[in-house]
Amino acid sequence: MKFFFHLSARLVCCVFLIFVSLGEVRSDTFYVESPSVICKAHFKSGFSEFFSAKGDGFLFEFNAEKNELKNRWGYSYNGIIMGADASMLLNWPENSEVGIITVLDAEYPCRAFYSSDNFHVVSDISEEAVPPAKAEFSPEQPSAVEATLMELTVGESTLTTQSDTITQDKIQSRPEIVITSVSSKGPRGVVIGRVVSSAGMDVLLVDGQEVPFDADGNFRTQAYVPEGGINIEIDAFDVKGASSSSVVTFQRAITESATPQFDRLNPLKRIGKDNDNAVALIIGVADYKETNAKAIYADGDATVFYDYASEKLGVPQHRIQKLINDSADEKEVLLAVKRWLARVVVSEKTDVYVFFAGHGLASDDGSEMYLLPYDGSPELLEKTAILRKELFADIASTNARSVTVFLDTCYSGTTRGTDMLIASRPIAIRALEQSIPDNFTVMTAAAGDQTAKPLEEAKHGMFSYFLMKGMEGEADANQDNKITAGELHQYVQTNVVQQSSGSQTPELQGDADRVLVRFQ
Repeated sequence: MKFFFHLSARLVCCVFLIFVSLGEVRSDTFYVESPSVICKAHFKSGFSEFFSAKGDGFLFEFNAEKNELKNRWGYSYNGIIMGADASMLLNWPENSEVGIITVLDAEYPCRAFYSSDNFHVVSDISEEAVPPAKAEFSPEQPSAVEATLMELTVGESTLTTQSDTITQDKIQSRPEIVITSVSSKGPRGVVIGRVVSSAGMDVLLVDGQEVPFDADGNFRTQAYVPEGGINIEIDAFDVKGASSSSVVTFQRAITESATPQFDRLNPLKRIGKDNDNAVALIIGVADYKETNAKAIYADGDATVFYDYASEKLGVPQHRIQKLINDSADEKEVLLAVKRWLARVVVSEKTDVYVFFAGHGLASDDGSEMYLLPYDGSPELLEKTAILRKELFADIASTNARSVTVFLDTCYSGTTRGTDMLIASRPIAIRALEQSIPDNFTVMTAAAGDQTAKPLEEAKHGMFSYFLMKGMEGEADANQDNKITAGELHQYVQTNVVQQSSGSQTPELQGDADRVLVRFQ
């Protein structure tokens, strides 16, 4: 009898709990467990008068008098809540321990579970005011709702749960979101994944937009990724209203300032014809012994030009002498000219090519031009540097058929950067034009009072880069499979003037019609 007394008391409280008084204003309080980000946003904005935050969930107090009730008989519950920006459907399926909230006419709808949290019972509600319950309870076979009631304790005027949260086993299994791949290239992000649901999938949303999935739950979607990256939310809903959320992070680097792009040098592009009667002397000095002013990239220019001498000018590799940095001191450079060239050049049959990248300097009055070897001192030019006209005279003494000289240097006293070779002489010197020996063709990086500059994006001297790029075939203006000195100079000058904004103008002396490159 005691059992039936308590059961009857609980049933009476339950009736007070879930039905609306015909003459009293009353509210019911419910708890929404772990709603999705979309639902949270709706609760805080469109339904703020009904919802308040409580931990990771929300408390929901529904005032029955102010809202339209469609059905609340027995243990089935349906109601409409009108919010500021949307309406919401309340549904408590018969014999269920949890209800479902569905936001209806919002831009991004959502669904969430709710359950009993704290029931406010008005003690003076008359028995006549309570609609008859359709469900009948038996202590031998308690229903799901009755089983829930048996977990409650009765107070003087209120009926409260033992816990204010919903345990996971009271809620049906949620869909599982498995992310298998997240990638981005510039502004384009791609996420690939799979959703798994025992009840069957209903809707998959990515940032509120519906995304298709196949019969196995596989999906693939794209996202715009702004600079700095972005987080996107993925929400999965099954056919019973259960939902799960996952956040995917895309990374994107900050775009650097726009800079010109230059193709990498490729000496293997359009192979030139062999010239067994050719020799080449290649010199490149970037780091000097007697000055801290570097000729940046000069050693790299000379190293790469070795392959252009072989592949484009057709010089056999065993007839190429290369001197880089500390191997290009004054002694080695002079010996290469006076001894090596003298031995390998055949009078009136050999074509000689000379490439020099490094510092040059003119005398104070501009009448003499010097090339600075590795151990040369800018302050002792006459004693430690190589006088250009003497170098040319020594080469001319070999009586070669032709001599072509490429000089990526300048004589103004400035470097490939902004330093001065001699600190006490900050004013740039203009080198005076000098005559060259017969059968010489000389291409120089800059005019007498200009600076030979680097091309930072290509990591080469500006003159050297376009010299070699032109040899690849870019300078073959008339497409006759050969490049003359005039064509090569025109190509180099046009590009160097453009990239230096007119501050560097390569010069040509000698035979402009001399053919330098013949393609196979």
